[in-house]
Amino acid sequence: MNEDYEYRRAPNRGVIWLSVAAVILLIVATTLTGSEELSWLVWALGSLTLCWMLMPKPVAGIRIDNEYLVLSAWRQPRAIKLDDIAYLRVTEASAETYLAIVYKDGTEEGVFAGDLPDLETLAEVLAARGIAVRDRY
Repeated sequence: MNEDYEYRRAPNRGVIWLSVAAVILLIVATTLTGSEELSWLVWALGSLTLCWMLMPKPVAGIRIDNEYLVLSAWRQPRAIKLDDIAYLRVTEASAETYLAIVYKDGTEEGVFAGDLPDLETLAEVLAARGIAVRDRY
């Protein structure tokens, strides 16, 4: 296997679009009703939207090559040698993780679900590198 696998997920812009729509709605409502009391709400929501747009939002994802599985590859990358991994286990540890890495020494580590592709794709990519993805227990 000579190909590296990368999965990137761009940040969600839904909050920004919702806030922009709310600002436009408030501007229209203020204009049509003539109520100047709502103008402070337009300015406040517009300022919050602008601040949210300017905040950095890192890309989520993983990278897998023939030697390493790199978690959080574009935020705080952490490389794990594929030789150290026994298998990956599907788990329901929390809302943020549905997969655990089981190391050859028996220790386990949860993986942030926001970094992972769908389970079928991940299982296929890891199977090509000799690592199994198992069900719960």
